[in-house]
Amino acid sequence: MKTTALLLALAVLAPSAHAVQPNPFSGFQQNAKSNLLKPFALDLGGLLGASVVDTGRTYGFPGFWVGGDAVLQTRPNSNDLILRDSGVHSFALPMVQAGVGLPFGTDLIVHGVGAYGVNIYGGGLRKSLYRTGLIDSFLPNVSVSAFGDKVNAGPFNAAHGAFNADASWNLPLIKPFIEAGYDLTKVTVGAAQVAGLAGTSATANGTRLAAGVDLTPFPLLDLRLALLDLHGIPGGQLGLGVTF
Repeated sequence: MKTTALLLALAVLAPSAHAVQPNPFSGFQQNAKSNLLKPFALDLGGLLGASVVDTGRTYGFPGFWVGGDAVLQTRPNSNDLILRDSGVHSFALPMVQAGVGLPFGTDLIVHGVGAYGVNIYGGGLRKSLYRTGLIDSFLPNVSVSAFGDKVNAGPFNAAHGAFNADASWNLPLIKPFIEAGYDLTKVTVGAAQVAGLAGTSATANGTRLAAGVDLTPFPLLDLRLALLDLHGIPGGQLGLGVTF
């Protein structure tokens, strides 16, 4: 219940979450060591990958989705001493996102945010493998997607890739969905107290699972709630946007 309440608060304030939440990356320069870069990259990649959690149903041409979301991880992984030694407990990432439906069952999606002194921008494509209609609405919508992100900060930079598979069901009042994802994240040190560490890189890969629901409380308004497993650590995602 505590985690859910925190996630809801972050989602409501997603565009300005960096103004009310302590900076989880503020201790990177002080705490970074070569053996700690990979665990840090694992946590960062999980947040970036979970920011694009969605249903298995593509928007359809000429549909669109514009809004924001917030992703919460309840704790750093046990080896991520860069965050743990900075006093970081649960931490979140807001993101602004826009997507448009293209022909041939494909969506183009871009997203980004400037928060915590870090600029993040990226995008990707989602491809429908099966999209239901009126007759077969009891069957799942299935899609796959691939995304890439760049993270620019003073103490570190990162490159992230995500690959996802989604399935969802168009029930009358609610659309449950599940997702499995894979993240590949490379972190490069820009500045650190440890001599000679600047320029060092480390790459981490991790998996994600999501289960959630998609709701339309009002016409054209889309609300998405999901519980996450981020490489074995619980979390959550909430998205709110305008859709057609």
